[in-house]
Amino acid sequence: MSLYDRDYMREGPPRSVTGMVREITAFQVIFGINVAVFILQFVFETGWVRNPRTGDLLMPLGGVSLQELSRGNVWTLFTYMFVHGSVGHFALNMMLLWFAGRGVQQLFGSLHFALIYLLSGIVGAAAEMTVNGVVLGDTSTPLIGASAADFGLLMALAVVVPTEKITAFIYFIIPVQLRLWTLAKGLFIIQLVFGLAGVFFNVLPEGLKIAYFAHLGGAAMGWFYARSLGYGGRPLTYASQWQPAQFQQQRKPAMARTRVRPASELEIDTVPLAAQRPQDPVKALMEEVVNPLLDKISLHGKGSLTADEQRTLEQASRELERRRQAKVG
Repeated sequence: MSLYDRDYMREGPPRSVTGMVREITAFQVIFGINVAVFILQFVFETGWVRNPRTGDLLMPLGGVSLQELSRGNVWTLFTYMFVHGSVGHFALNMMLLWFAGRGVQQLFGSLHFALIYLLSGIVGAAAEMTVNGVVLGDTSTPLIGASAADFGLLMALAVVVPTEKITAFIYFIIPVQLRLWTLAKGLFIIQLVFGLAGVFFNVLPEGLKIAYFAHLGGAAMGWFYARSLGYGGRPLTYASQWQPAQFQQQRKPAMARTRVRPASELEIDTVPLAAQRPQDPVKALMEEVVNPLLDKISLHGKGSLTADEQRTLEQASRELERRRQAKVG
């Protein structure tokens, strides 16, 4: 069957409102929530702790800390990812979310995007609160911002397409071309150096309140999540680590998988057709359409995809998400 004969490549009838709602991605939802909360905070000035004397804005509500969690406010583990302390804070986090989030949405789909964003945010908050509480004895300073979740998305994307070339701007002025993995690794090292310097040597300015360990925890979670799916090497699972003999067959590049072997090497399947199990449609779609395109991106970068291949990858991603939702429902 040719690619354009598949269900998800055919032109369908005009979309209904329900169909349009179903096509809304997790990236669009999370980005939209961040923007909506920003408007409430900085346009309507709601959701703030105010100075009782002057009425000045002091601290946004929704931040997470050990003190808040001890009071039973468990929801702050999620709300803190959507509130920001300043316009600049919001702008920087949304730039990273826009860059890394769209790539993760396209390659992983909505379910994995949402899980990476939320889990990275939670792990990042746990890492920051642990360091603040155990090392610094600070259990009350709230943590806010989407940066931990953003670092998780960036690291997950870098695991899948490490050789993708991007242009980074030093001091927002000097353009430098870097591989995506080089950028992610460099940012991780910078966060680690500054975090350790602030904890052990107290060399950072008092007013510079950056959650370095939240960034590190979020990045580590994004890396682990992508590796657990099999990207970047052998999947990080219990079986792969303690029973390596079962996982020796690594994923091969698309060209290697599709190479035609001589007739003398062909294997004859002696199992009767009636006895064979029907192949899972989601697995078939991954093997036939998605994996070859991901391998091409891994080998030659995202820019190597043609316009048709990019459209095919996006449509296949939506179809996978639809089939997963149908299976769950």
